[in-house]
Amino acid sequence: MRVATDYIRHAARLARKSAGDPLGGAPQPPDPEFYRTLAKALEEVAAALEQLGKEE
Repeated sequence: MRVATDYIRHAARLARKSAGDPLGGAPQPPDPEFYRTLAKALEEVAAALEQLGKEE
């Protein structure tokens, strides 16, 4: 089974952006896109875990 990781990686990028630039840039507050992407990523993780549970 191939697990989709696009939303997970996108959420990670947005989280790093919200945490601030590693070179000393100011953190940016999370925007609605961050929360939408995070929700989609978590849904994909949950679906993959449920699928793995069914295969066992």
